[in-house]
Amino acid sequence: MKLTDKEISSMLAQSPEVRYSYLLKRIADSGCLWYLSSDDSYMYIQDGDIRLFPVWPFKEYPERFVSSMSNGHKCNCSKLNLEEFSDKLIDYLCETGMSIGVFPVAESDYGKIISVNTFAEDLSVELENYQ
Repeated sequence: MKLTDKEISSMLAQSPEVRYSYLLKRIADSGCLWYLSSDDSYMYIQDGDIRLFPVWPFKEYPERFVSSMSNGHKCNCSKLNLEEFSDKLIDYLCETGMSIGVFPVAESDYGKIISVNTFAEDLSVELENYQ
């Protein structure tokens, strides 16, 4: 699915709650999510004592996020299907004590911060709506 500039701009201006709802629907529809990686490893955001694993529904959003970052980290936007997410990533995130940073849009707005288990439960409910 190709996003229009209008849709991208509109979503970037929404509240974290609206972006969260949008993200769940779009991930359920597409069957995948996007995250940041570097040298075959997951990247996370450190916000004080909290480590966030950022996720987005489409590639265009993390690309914009990366271009807005001032820290100069080299990273890639990577795609993960839901099977890989549930089979590999959920346990890793729980073991490392990370939370999910849902749809961050800027260094000053990391999106809705939510536990991995809550995210997985909410996504499961949304997936049931698509069956």
